[in-house]
Formats: sequence, structure tokens, C-alpha cells
Amino acid sequence: MLSNLKLYIWILFFTPIWVFSQNNDDSLLKQISNIEVELNTPVENDEDLYLNTVSFQSFYDVLSPMGEWIQVSKEDIDEDINEGEGQAFSSLTDDEPTLFIWKPSVNSDWKPYMNGRWIYTNHGWLWQSTDAWGNTTYNYGRWWNSKKYGWVWMPGYAWAPAWVRWKVSADHIGWVPLSPKAKWTSEKGINSNNYKYKNPDNDWVFVPKENFVNDLSNTNVISAFRNSELVAKSEPITDIKVENDMVINSGPDVQDIEKRTGKKL
Repeated sequence: MLSNLKLYIWILFFTPIWVFSQNNDDSLLKQISNIEVELNTPVENDEDLYLNTVSFQSFYDVLSPMGEWIQVSKEDIDEDINEGEGQAFSSLTDDEPTLFIWKPSVNSDWKPYMNGRWIYTNHGWLWQSTDAWGNTTYNYGRWWNSKKYGWVWMPGYAWAPAWVRWKVSADHIGWVPLSPKAKWTSEKGINSNNYKYKNPDNDWVFVPKENFVNDLSNTNVISAFRNSELVAKSEPITDIKVENDMVINSGPDVQDIEKRTGKKL
């Protein structure tokens, strides 16, 4: 059923109207295009998260009541995510791209991909969120823990069941959001060969394998005080790819999870 779902995204070329409220210059708005995205069809072109001529009006409309949109420079983001390899600003031809990120109104102990549950689908592991803004920011775009703002999200236009990487040990499973350095291409996907960004240990969310497919929140995930130990003792999995024209997020072995949880997934 998930393969046949469709999401209609309104994309506003250039920046949304709210950005220009100070001068009321509606002439700066560009034409809105209606783009249909089929969830079982990968984006044909490479996803460029730093394309400054595209903004996402639908994302703004949904998310603005539940957080704050922040205009940032390329230097701001580059300073935040300078550990490891991936898409970099040095490859950009535009000297001053206009970039906007979103900061949710949340408690200090909140993390992305923490309130909800993991569901095994024909797209691999899909995150079903119970956060107030639904799954918008978990199927599109990238998250990172900004030194200045805390957890923030950058819009993207390629769909995936979850933009995360994994850590798996004999008894535990952890995950963390992919940062803007994770560049999506249908040909290469995102894997350990082309994405080597190093998240701080505290960014990860860990659970015992027995609880992996349960409803999760900050009350029943493992305390972040143990994260360094769990990160060190687990093996990484970074594997988002296209199979049979579908975007797949491979991760923990489903047969292992079924065995540990006693549930048929």
C-alpha cells in the first residue's frame, strides 16, 4: 500500500512570501509549480539541498505554527557539520545561496526519530512519527544538531522511508538522522562509502532489540549517558538505495528483529 501512496508538494520558486513581509514586495514571488511525487519512484535527478532557487511553501505552511524558520548562510551550516565527508559547499557555484532551516518548538531532551515507531515495509524500515508535525520532516530533508540552534531541519524534495543511519550490536539498535552532507542520488544512493559524517555520540537514539518495534518516546529509549558505550560496541549500517524503482532504507535484519521480539513483521 505504501508503494502506491502519492504526496502532492507545492514548491515555491525563490523564497516564500513571509520572507518579504517587511517590504510587502509581492513582485519578488515566483510562479508556484505543482509537482507530483510518487513514493515508489525515486527522484530522477540528484537532490541538491542547497539549491537556492527552490523553497517549499507547503513545508512552511505546515511547520511554521510549530516552530521557527531561520535564515542561515552556507558558512553557518558548514561550521555545524564539518566532521566527515559528504556534499560540501565548496562544490557550489553560487557564492551566497539563500537557505532556510526549521527549528521545532520542543523540550531540551527531544531528538528527531524518537517519538513514534519503526514499521517494516517494502521500502525497508519506515518511521511513523507521533510528533505534532507528522512525518513531513522524517520522509524529506535532513536533520542535524546545530551548535547554535539545537536540532534543526533542512527541507529536501526526495522521499525516503527514513533518512537515518544505523548502529547494531548483539543486543541493541541505534539510529541517527542523516545530515545535509548526505547527498541523495538514485544511482549511488547513500552508504558508508559516500557518507562519513561523524555525529556526536549524544545525537543517537538507542533501544534494546526487544523494544525496537514498540511505540517509542523519550521515556523508554536508553539514556543518552550510555550512548558512547553503545556507539563503540555496535557496527554501522548506512544503506539507502534504489531497488526495483523504489527507495529502500535497509537497516537491522528483519529476521533477527522478529526472533528477538517474537513478532512477525
